[in-house]
Amino acid sequence: MQPLIALLATDDLVRLDRPVLESRLGDLIRRYVREASAEQAESVVRHIDALYLHPDVCRDPEEQCAYRRFARHWRCIAGRHRTGSLALT
Repeated sequence: MQPLIALLATDDLVRLDRPVLESRLGDLIRRYVREASAEQAESVVRHIDALYLHPDVCRDPEEQCAYRRFARHWRCIAGRHRTGSLALT
């Protein structure tokens, strides 16, 4: 069963405290490692986007840039699931 948090929009996630977002992001990545689905990868992207937009992160351009790169990586993973080109190596 997909957790409710995966269904929330990024706007809703931005309202969460940064430590909560970071904790949920870690949980989602660990779950993705075990189960690897497109929905999980997309939820990871939404959480990273929420962190990128979080006021605490917006104050630090280097940290914001790191989250943007991290989100790009996860968008690629999610895209590979959608196209069926995700190969396990």
